[in-house]
Order: sequence, then structure tokens, then C-alpha cells
Amino acid sequence: MKYYIKTYRYILTYLLSLNFNIFTRKNCYFLVLNLFILVFLFKTSSLCWAAPNSHNEKKTYSYLSSFLDTHDSITLEMKEKAIDKFISFNQSFNIHPTSESKTLRRLFFSVQETFLKEYSLYSSFYHTLESGKYDCLTASVLYAIFLEDIKQRGDFDYVYQIVQMPTHVFIKITLSDKSEIIFESTDSKKGFIATPKAIDFYVKDQIEIASKQREQESVLKLDNTVFNNLLTLEQVSPLLYFNQGVLFFNQRKFGKSIQMAQNALFLEKNKTYYLLIQLSLQEMKKECEINNSFVKTNFKYTQISK
Repeated sequence: MKYYIKTYRYILTYLLSLNFNIFTRKNCYFLVLNLFILVFLFKTSSLCWAAPNSHNEKKTYSYLSSFLDTHDSITLEMKEKAIDKFISFNQSFNIHPTSESKTLRRLFFSVQETFLKEYSLYSSFYHTLESGKYDCLTASVLYAIFLEDIKQRGDFDYVYQIVQMPTHVFIKITLSDKSEIIFESTDSKKGFIATPKAIDFYVKDQIEIASKQREQESVLKLDNTVFNNLLTLEQVSPLLYFNQGVLFFNQRKFGKSIQMAQNALFLEKNKTYYLLIQLSLQEMKKECEINNSFVKTNFKYTQISK
């Protein structure tokens, strides 16, 4: 908006400096105002993320916006550029009109090539879109948004699930013919798993890993009572906040860690999110940044039922 205001003032000043009778002050204001409106409308209409039209576009925009908000220092400009990158890819992606499996195979490898550049644990969703840094959570969320949109555009009948293990997340898809596909986002070469034997081996391997991890006490655990949870996109935001909270905890930025965990806890009552707040407060007390009185006064509302 600042750019448009500066442009408006520049043109107006220039026209008023001309010594032609036709450019009276009143005419100048009228002319420049109309030019400004036309340019503004043209500019905004060329950016598809600025004004989503269909219900599906609005839903996609809503998901992207809320997930980008989980980045601790997101700005409107950063968000718009990230959404524009997503929409640009989505518009150029060609759907195979008669084959779900071919479309999904193309999607898996296209997203790997375009977005997923460098594995980095506890990446933010913004960094996944902006620079290609990703982990299993942010990459799976990105795939899920594309799957949601492509299902509608291609009029497909597949069903996808975001599978949350204790320390891992992947995508499981059931096609209309009841065959299955796994999207393992952290493996760019072999992560598209489509044969029954390979899927069975992969799932057993994940359960074995999860079983071992259940025996280890760690703040990274998302659920220590079941092997997996099946998530929807509506349930993802708390995990993205938690992801960022753990990152800040590891960086010893405990104030930010608490803030991210509180955001997650506000969206979903989860003992793990509360645990992260407790651990962060303990570390802050060790470093004499806060005392018991401060904790009792400011963090009563973070408690959840045992």
C-alpha cells in the first residue's frame, strides 16, 4: 500500500508542475485518482491469492494463512509471498483426468523437487514454503493441503490421512479402488510407496520405531498412549506451534518456547504442550530470570486436567 501512495503522490506532483491549461488542480486530482484505482485493481486481480473466488480456494487460503501464522515472526508481506508461491505451483500442476495414482505420483515428486530442499528438524511451515527447509510435519502438512485441493479439482474419490506417530508424521492415502499409497516426505527417492508389500514393511517399521520411542522419556513425544493418531488439517496448527516451541527450547529461548506452547495449548488441551511450558519455566528459574511468585501469577491458566 505504501508503494501505491508514493506513486500517487509522484504522478500528481508531476502533473501539477506542467504548464498546460488542461491540467487544472481539480482535473489532476480526478485523473490521477482514476489511474491509481485502475492500476490497483489490475495489480490485485493478477494475484490469485489476494481474492480467492471458489469455496475450495477460500478453504485452501484459510489453511495456508493459519499454518503460516505459527511462524513466530511472520509478517503480512512474508505470508503473501509464501501463499503466492503455493498458488503458482498449484495452478501449474497438471492433473491426470482419469488416474488418481498417476496424479498422486506426479504430485509427490513435483513437491519434492519444487519445495522440499533441505531436511531441518523443527522447521516452520513458513520456512518450508519460503526456503525449502522442512521436517516430516511441515512437509506432510504441505502435501495434505495439495491433496485436499487436487481432490476437489480432479473430482477424485481418494481419502488421505495425516498419520501422527510419537516422533514422526506421514501421509496415508486410500484410492477409490481401495489400493493404498504412502507419502514418506523425508525420502525424496523412495518416499512414494505404492505396493502392498512395501507399505506393509513400512508400517511395521514405523510401529517398531514407535514402540521403542514409547519407552523413552522425552518432550518430543506427542502421544505416549497409542501408536498413532489420524489427524485432519483442522488439527494441525497446534502441532506446528509445538514444533516451533521445541525449536526455541533447544535454542534456550525459553520465553518464545512458552509463547509457542501456549498458542498450541489454546487450540488443543494436550499434556505434552503443558509439559513444554513447565520445562521452559524450570529452565528460566534456573537462570534466575523468574521466581515462583511470577510463575503462580502468570501461568495458572496453562494448567490442564491430569
